[in-house]
Amino acid sequence: MQPAHPWKARLGVGIIMLALAFLGMVVTDVRTVGGWDYWKWMVPVYAILALWLSWYVKRKQQTVSPITIWHELLHWAGLICAIFLVSHLVQLGTISRFIAGIFHLILLSLAVFLAGIYIESIFLFIGVILGIFALLTAMLVQYMYVFIVPIVIAGVLIMAISVWISHKKFKQNG
Repeated sequence: MQPAHPWKARLGVGIIMLALAFLGMVVTDVRTVGGWDYWKWMVPVYAILALWLSWYVKRKQQTVSPITIWHELLHWAGLICAIFLVSHLVQLGTISRFIAGIFHLILLSLAVFLAGIYIESIFLFIGVILGIFALLTAMLVQYMYVFIVPIVIAGVLIMAISVWISHKKFKQNG
């Protein structure tokens, strides 16, 4: 008996990540220095969501390699270390909290994108959208909502379509 296709879990985690990213954009817009704290605390949340989804998708497999688990844990631990380094630069006064918030978002987008390459493909879309958010935050703080709302909607639609296609293929093969 094959396990059910975890499309709801993928879509749910994707929507949660995008909603948290959108909230982060609002926090960064309203309180430019608050974005630094927000993104710093979102890194473990994203890591937990990604690790949970990876576990959820692989839980029915007969054998899950411990090496794979360590790769995923080290992936997120590396991001946390990079965030720590950027935060240390803020404490030294080398960069501002606003710039650090953008750096945190860029690092998070890269980590999520890379997780999409070798952990779960839904993270590819989320990583790209987070990167676009970082660019828009840096360039268009005044007109951010005009661009971000359509990007979030497009991201959710792309994820839903890709999960639907994957689910449809799974049903045809199962």
